[in-house]
Amino acid sequence: MRSIAVANQKGGCGKSITAINLSAFLARENRRVLLIDMDPQGHATLGLQTGFTSPARTITDVLVWELNDRKTSLRDVIFNIRPNLDLAPSDILLSTASEKLASVFGRETRLEEALDDVRDQYHYVIVDCPPSVGVLTFNALMACSEVIIPLDPSFFSLHGIGKMMETLDLLERKKEHSIRAHALLTLYSGRSPFAQEVASDIRKHLGGKTLNATIRYSVKLAEAASHGVPICDYCRRCVGFDDYQSLANEILQQEAELPLSERIKIDELMGIMSENASGEFPLPAAPIPTENGVLFSLKAPEARRVQLAGDFNSWTPDGSEMEYSNGVWKKMLELAPGRYRYRFVVDGRWQRDPMNASVEPSPFGDSDSVIDINRINPE
Repeated sequence: MRSIAVANQKGGCGKSITAINLSAFLARENRRVLLIDMDPQGHATLGLQTGFTSPARTITDVLVWELNDRKTSLRDVIFNIRPNLDLAPSDILLSTASEKLASVFGRETRLEEALDDVRDQYHYVIVDCPPSVGVLTFNALMACSEVIIPLDPSFFSLHGIGKMMETLDLLERKKEHSIRAHALLTLYSGRSPFAQEVASDIRKHLGGKTLNATIRYSVKLAEAASHGVPICDYCRRCVGFDDYQSLANEILQQEAELPLSERIKIDELMGIMSENASGEFPLPAAPIPTENGVLFSLKAPEARRVQLAGDFNSWTPDGSEMEYSNGVWKKMLELAPGRYRYRFVVDGRWQRDPMNASVEPSPFGDSDSVIDINRINPE
């Protein structure tokens, strides 16, 4: 099970939006996901409120179980929201937890202990943290092995990331708890030189800790949250959908880098291998180099025509038709080693590859997907 906190002491950086949509997109990829709302504002709970009534019990009961006649387990408060996605909700009463736990020994490990009951039921646990560093955030960080830090392109974000890294360092020194950090650029417009400069500074200073996926500003994301649904249920033709699909794909690609014990556990839960019995790759996927060329694929069962355009064909989609089979469009290309930008053209609409998290700004606006054949070779 991978446990990922979404945290930043700075508010307004797209933290809850990221927790909601990352959870939803992972669930779409057949991962069992538990989203835990550790924010007293309850934004993750509100953002998934369709068909959801006010719960009798919340995460507060799990953390401060002394308030009840019996200990409340995490199982007692979990609600199923959609296929593969469960929610442990929160409300304003969670704001009292810090005071009630002030004199309790081991107060910063309450959530970690509660997760022991459900570790074998989920591939991913995503924890939405409050915009502060206190006992609730410490509980989330102690329960997780990774943290995504959303950063909007502003001066205050640069200051906030420094404080968050100090917090992670403190946990490692004082609690011997090491957490892998991933910085995620959010609310990015790319229009102003200042935003571009801040984004460049974030990538420069954090290096490999910065995720390739970038979440661009999209009013559709706010609209989806106001309707109580993730963007994948609200609007599929917007940058918000594309960007969170790319983020989920990047997180899934990281599974290959996990310790062996965690990879085995995920494989056991999924009941799949990297290749099926016929030797075919599971599709859709990011471009796959094979002995016969590079295999491009796109899931678009409702499309009537899909073409492939990029540096390899002078961005001319005509003559680069993809073949359709069982909801997936495929095309094999023989490409020399090198770096290529590309897009799919779906019924005349140009779009990035939703399965490939590697992107770069396009001279024509938006972004292009990128594949580097020098770095991705068949085994």
